[in-house]
Amino acid sequence: MKRALRYAMSTILSISLSLFPSSARHAESAQGPTVNPLQRLSQSQEELAYTLGVQAYIYGYPLVVTAKTMGDMTRSLAPLNQFGYMESLASPAFRAIVTPNSDTLYLNAWLDLSQTPVLLQVPENPENRYYTVQMLDAYTNTFHNESNRLTKGKARQSVIVGPNWKGSLPPNLPTIHAPTNTVWLIGRVEVKGEQDLSKAIAFEKQIQIKALVPGSPRTSPEVPKNALTSLDFYRVMTDVIRKNPPPACDHVLLNQFALAGIDVQSGFDPAKLTPAKLAGLKRALQDAPNIVQNGFPPYATFQNGWGSFSPIGTYGDQFLARAFIAFTGLAANVPEEEAYYRAFTDSKNLPLSGDKAYTLHFEPSEVPKTSAFWSINVYNDQLYLAQTEANRSSVRSNNGTLRLNPDGSLDIAIQKSPPANQQVNWLPVPAGRFNLVLRVFAPEPGTLGPQHTWPAIRENR
Repeated sequence: MKRALRYAMSTILSISLSLFPSSARHAESAQGPTVNPLQRLSQSQEELAYTLGVQAYIYGYPLVVTAKTMGDMTRSLAPLNQFGYMESLASPAFRAIVTPNSDTLYLNAWLDLSQTPVLLQVPENPENRYYTVQMLDAYTNTFHNESNRLTKGKARQSVIVGPNWKGSLPPNLPTIHAPTNTVWLIGRVEVKGEQDLSKAIAFEKQIQIKALVPGSPRTSPEVPKNALTSLDFYRVMTDVIRKNPPPACDHVLLNQFALAGIDVQSGFDPAKLTPAKLAGLKRALQDAPNIVQNGFPPYATFQNGWGSFSPIGTYGDQFLARAFIAFTGLAANVPEEEAYYRAFTDSKNLPLSGDKAYTLHFEPSEVPKTSAFWSINVYNDQLYLAQTEANRSSVRSNNGTLRLNPDGSLDIAIQKSPPANQQVNWLPVPAGRFNLVLRVFAPEPGTLGPQHTWPAIRENR
């Protein structure tokens, strides 16, 4: 019995040693006692779990953020398969998503298409009010916009169908095929000033949805508050993937995650992992958030301090880009519907600060060209709307307050306190660091792109 045990241990040791190059073993012999091969094996497993854990975090970040947002909204705004309507513009207190605009009313609905298609109805629009109902899948890819760019002011009904639906559908209605069973509808309805708010509210409430099969949908996910920084991240991620299978091409990556216990087929159970794998995943959760939050360099283009991002709205296999946008601008739309440009610095590449005063000057040819409207919103360093002295966070082209110069150019004073000349267009900003987002809703085709140049923000002297 002892001889058999010694033979077995010798065999295990031989196999373990064969995993490492002989040169490495010889080098260690010259330097001192040989490291325990089983310890080396454990370290390798930890490093593998760490590497795969970081990649899985980048891939899964939008899924977990989406699940958390879905759970929060379906408990606070409206149940699944129902719209929740906002009756006021977003303010600094609005924290449902990062980088909201304060120019449109939001309406939100989370759909569960696993049991029923959903009928969407949009109203007639004789006043050509800008609106869109953006549709995102569980991976934050925008797959459709039902907007007045499409409907041309006419009422329209359409049916949103999940990927596995086999039943009948209403005849003679357009069908919108969703890539996943979980769908987020985000409506945006233009508000043309305070006097227009009640009309905008009445309009948005005519945008309606209805489940075509009676019955209760699945319940919303319960996502722990610390899901983005704990091992629950991988559990939520795999749960969402199992309910919303990704494109087949993604499995070449997802299959690797299973080596670290992140198994999209059977789920994630930390109790089944070795201490080495757990240690690697915990390390990944410490480093991966910073990678996501600083993931812009490969995808950002900066011109005169204004940054644009590509891809945006739909991402293909650019998983880091997808994760970064989920962090900085969850539910960003596609550029043909809504173009975004963000500025953190002035013309001298110095951070924007409420301790200074700036001017943004548009020549007549530089004013944004759009069939709807454009705006500039100001945000704090947490990417939420900034609290300002004027109790507003934007200037916009559609409320009748912007004044053009006699030659058609436009000047905007960007500063904390009101300018001495009250006829000047004023964008109020907070004390300390801030950043700006210029949005162009329904830009004229061919007028914008990643390389588009806006005028620089110049400090007043």
